[in-house]
Amino acid sequence: MASSADTTPLVDHIVILVPHSFLSAPPSWFSDVFHFHSGGRHADGRTENTLVYLPDGAYLEFIAFVPGIDPADRASHHWGSKKEGTVIDWAVTLPSTAEDEAEREKERAAAGDGGELRSEKLFREVQRKVREQNTGIVYGDLRRGGRTKPAGEVLKWSVAFAKREDGETLELGAVPFWCVDITPRRMRVPFETPGNAKHPSGAVGVAKVEVHHESLTTAKSAKGVYDALFEKQTTEGGGWKLSSIAGEKVHSGAAVSLGASDGPARIDISFFTDDDSWAGKSVGGKIDEEHTLTFHLVATSGSK
Repeated sequence: MASSADTTPLVDHIVILVPHSFLSAPPSWFSDVFHFHSGGRHADGRTENTLVYLPDGAYLEFIAFVPGIDPADRASHHWGSKKEGTVIDWAVTLPSTAEDEAEREKERAAAGDGGELRSEKLFREVQRKVREQNTGIVYGDLRRGGRTKPAGEVLKWSVAFAKREDGETLELGAVPFWCVDITPRRMRVPFETPGNAKHPSGAVGVAKVEVHHESLTTAKSAKGVYDALFEKQTTEGGGWKLSSIAGEKVHSGAAVSLGASDGPARIDISFFTDDDSWAGKSVGGKIDEEHTLTFHLVATSGSK
């Protein structure tokens, strides 16, 4: 059996759905807040993205459906029904060190695309822990995915989404999905490359993920999943501790919390900033004529 440290979730990325025009002609407020990079088109050809790398190792994925996509094809996509201009989901991953990445390269060369990596085996332990909570929510098996970067580099990973055991629909984002790398994570998230994660707003990492459920039943079930995955907070505010690849280097530690929604389910995101002139501000703006998007910035000490 794997140790808890091997299967402790680390925040991987936040998914924000935007119109394709946001990717092709980003609004001025975006560059005033974040330094961003073109991500490329996904393997299924239905979506493209722009990425914002953060110094704590997490990143933001601004994702859009490609122009001219058939409405039925979009509707069949996992996020096809979600509203543009909102945080639609969030992902966690497994801990990874340089040694892990080197071992992954060896495993991949030995096993080929059809072989199973150690990280994929570890995920089965995650599935077991969540299933034993008996909340009615379980994680499906990992399935392979990928993306081709603008320069032609091919990235590969596996993802797994949560579902209800009874077959009923589970609110997207109610619990995080998993993203486990096949190619080295540094290829997908080059946050340590000089300049890649330096932002005008001083943003250094994810401070808080607040998941607001439309259904109290979903909130109760989700709580059991979070109890299985994360360590509970002991500080004021409650919730659970949320770690990241390099968070201890740049901020005081993040958190995830559950709450009720006064309308549709939603996810609110706060970011740490190391620039005091930005701390305490809400940032963002219009993404097109119909949608706006905002985030909150807090000081790295969590005092503002």
